[in-house]
Order: sequence, then C-alpha cells, then structure tokens
Amino acid sequence: MLIEFTFDNFKCYRDEVTLQMEAASIDEHDDTLINGVGSRCILPVSVIYGPNGGGKSSVLQALECLYDYVTLPYFVLRQRIKNFPKITCRPYAFEAESRSNPTTFCVLFDRGEYLYRYILSVKEGRIEEEYLHRRKAGKGATATIFERSGKDVELGSSLKRKRVNTDVDEMMPYLTFLKVNYDFDSVDDAFGWFLSCEFLDYSESRFENFFMEPKEDFEKQRIIGLLNAMDINITDIRYEHGKEDTLEGIYLTHNVGDGYELELDEESNGTRKLLSLVPPILVALAHGHLLVSDELDAKLHPKLLKYLIRLFADKKTNPKGAQLVITSHDMSTLNSSMFRRDEIWFAARTPDGPSQLYSLADIADSDGKRVRTGNAYDRQYLAGRYGADPYLQNMLTWDEAKDAGDAHE
Repeated sequence: MLIEFTFDNFKCYRDEVTLQMEAASIDEHDDTLINGVGSRCILPVSVIYGPNGGGKSSVLQALECLYDYVTLPYFVLRQRIKNFPKITCRPYAFEAESRSNPTTFCVLFDRGEYLYRYILSVKEGRIEEEYLHRRKAGKGATATIFERSGKDVELGSSLKRKRVNTDVDEMMPYLTFLKVNYDFDSVDDAFGWFLSCEFLDYSESRFENFFMEPKEDFEKQRIIGLLNAMDINITDIRYEHGKEDTLEGIYLTHNVGDGYELELDEESNGTRKLLSLVPPILVALAHGHLLVSDELDAKLHPKLLKYLIRLFADKKTNPKGAQLVITSHDMSTLNSSMFRRDEIWFAARTPDGPSQLYSLADIADSDGKRVRTGNAYDRQYLAGRYGADPYLQNMLTWDEAKDAGDAHE
C-alpha cells in the first residue's frame, strides 16, 4: 500500500511536495485506518481540494507519470500495447533553471513484510538517477537493491551475487529492465506494486467510455449488486460481442415489469459513469490495490460519492486495505464526519507562482492553534481560511465593489 509520495519540478510544482498516507497522531476515525508494515497506520482515503489551476490534478498526474515510466516499457516488451506512447513529464516551466533540471519522484510503499523506497529522476526522457531500497519490518538496516546514477549502476549484495547485467538503455528504468529479464523476489514485489495501481481520469471523457467486462458471472453479479445498492435498479447486464470477440454493446435490464432492456447509450450520464467506475473499485477492494481518480465526483450525486468513499473507509467492505486517492470540488464531503483532517489536502498556487500541497491537519493560525474537528470545514474553505481558494474571495470582493458602484449610478 502507498505510504508516501514525494515529487518536485513537475508541471505547476517547482519545490518538493509530499502526499502523506501514513496517519498523523490525531484521534479521528481510528477504526478506518489500515495496518501497515510494523506499527504503521495507513490512511485508506485521501482527497485533494483546490481551485481550478491550483494543482490538484497535477499531484495525481505526477504519480501516474512515475507509473508510466516504470510500467509502459514492460507492457511494450510483453506486447500488451503495440506502440510505445510518449510519456509527458513536463518540468516547472516558469523558471529557466527549473526547465533545465530533472523531475524527481520518490514513492514509499509496503508489500508483504517489506517496506520499499523507489526514487526515479528523469530529464527529457532520460534516467538521471534511480534507487530501490527495502527494509524488513522491525529487522535491521535498509538494504540496497540497486542504485543508479546516469549510466552507472551499483548493485546491492543480493543482486551482485547473481552477476546481473548493468548495461541498460538510458531511457529504460533499471527496475523495469530487471523485471523483464530476471526473476528476483525483491524486484517482483516492487514492480508488482506498480502493476496493482489503477488510474482513472474523469476530466477526460474517454474514461467514461471504458468499460471493464467481468470475466466470470459472479463478478457481474457483484457489479449488479453494488449498482443496486446505489439505487440503480437493474437485474442483468448483457455484453454483446462482434467480430474477433470485440465488445460492441452493453445492455442493462431494468427491474420494470417483466424486465426492460436499455442500451447503455440510452442511460443517463451518471449511470454510464457508475458502470465504468464500479468494476475497478471492486477489483481494488478485492485485492487491496491503490485506485487513483481525478474528478471522481463529476456527474455523481453527492450521496453516491459519499457511498463510494465509505466503501474504502469501512473495514467490512475493505478488508484487504485498498486505498483511494481522489480530487474533488464537492463541498458536501468536506467535513469531519467523512474524513480525518490528515485525509483532507489542499492544492493552491503561491503568490510567487509555484503550487503547494498541504494537509488540513497541518494548518495552524498565528497562535499555533490547529483546525478543530468541530469547525465547518466547507464554509471555512470557501471563505478562504485554508488558503486554497484565493480567487473566490476576489470574486466576492469584486461583487461588493460592483454593487457599491451600481448604487452610485
């Protein structure tokens, strides 16, 4: 599971920022926390709020960019995709020095009884630096799997004994190279974490036209059951195939009379989105995976959004420790009954340009007092108290000035 993600020099972020998934020392919704390696308590959910252009999506895109660098060469070599797509990793553009510097990602995650730290630094598609370390919970020091600087790769003791090839293309992550060519437990574990991550971007309409067809009937029944729980009263889903077994149509049988079948194109946008969203959610919950979604709230009723979030926050529906990281504009969820303070994040531009990322649990006033759980998070956020919606106050001020001007006419 994801414990921490840090990056710098990516899109609107110049300086290093960290999305922390390890729980802070606060007494809120402790029953939702996931038991990590050792004595760590991990958050099941994190949600990022902020104005348009503040940098919410860029946080998720940074994590997906790291995922792409690691996994896409593997998929190409394994023929899971035909053409190698270009990976977009744009550095902070508003300073010449940043444009000439590499972008660095660092992810901390656990797999089984080990804690892994993977660092990748890239510049114009070339790997500048790369490190993979791991440590067994409660036992000894951190072990080096490999460390790379430019073309030079230094192997840790476990790989050095295997006489592993260190001659790798400058565009290829060494972690991926090892996964493709060798069979090592540490590499399989680390690479397996990346493969388990799922990214959904509902700011792009093409994601709402992607439907994961269940392989078994019981999987389809689980999809139907979850849709029923969200008041989509259907009794069956039929997947119609054409030549070469390609999916050509989806039909939902509604619980009306003897059953009335509608093609998916005739359904509402909300129903279409749910049918695209529910299968990956069920997969994540079934296997304890990380699910990352931009604009999860788009076209969803607030009650449905709350329901989906609570699937991850409830150990009864999330026994394997799946995690959900999302962006949102929905104010109905911005409260202490839905989230811990350390699960609420804000992304906003600073006065000098670069974006910053910070948690509600880290916000303090001039006297050092933290935000209390009894506070109305949504109203304080909209009032600009948390610093992540600066243009809203400008709009309110402009309206007041306009009203005053009209009164003098």
